[in-house]
Amino acid sequence: MTNVVAILVLLAFGGGVIYAGYAYQQHQKAKLRAIAEAAGLQVDTSTKPPPQLGFDLFDPGKRKKVTAQMWRAGGQGSVFQYRHTVQSGDSSKTYRFTAALVEVPFRAPHLKIGTENWWSKAKRIVGMRDIEVESAAFNDRYHVRCDDERFAISLLDPPMIAWMLSPQSGGGTVTFEFRDRWMLCHCDQLKVAELPGMLAWAQSVRAQLPAVLGELYGA
Repeated sequence: MTNVVAILVLLAFGGGVIYAGYAYQQHQKAKLRAIAEAAGLQVDTSTKPPPQLGFDLFDPGKRKKVTAQMWRAGGQGSVFQYRHTVQSGDSSKTYRFTAALVEVPFRAPHLKIGTENWWSKAKRIVGMRDIEVESAAFNDRYHVRCDDERFAISLLDPPMIAWMLSPQSGGGTVTFEFRDRWMLCHCDQLKVAELPGMLAWAQSVRAQLPAVLGELYGA
């Protein structure tokens, strides 16, 4: 009889834990829908794989998941939370990002602009050259990789470089990737309440892109 009671208690406890987890998920989804509605955005509260567009962000790791995706009806982009897990021996680490994917008016070769770090500096020391521009401040803050150096130099004209060095660009906290018709901007994970602002900011970046790219790399 004692064993039966113990089993019933464990079952009740397990059921309570499951229900609590379900209730929390439903609360988070309701919160997400409210945030999207207040900003005039559509929202997908499901979990799904990342878009298959060839961006570096989506290459590493396992258990890659996109959540909390928001977009404006009829718009040309979306914002979402993204995470992936990297396994190393018996340990693992999950990395979390907020990303905005925005359509651009040209077809870009793959280009990535990220902040300068110890790894990029080490590659430069051993002769693996990044693309550099005529701005020491820019070269010190960012490293640039691109399949087409002409595209990178055309993108990084003086006004674009000035913007990249300004606080409006995120001050080095945002990584930019271009590929084909898309620009991906991503940073460390933001709060869900900040997603509409991230999408609006990423869409505003298009105004900073040199018009000549449409002439040189148009469809």
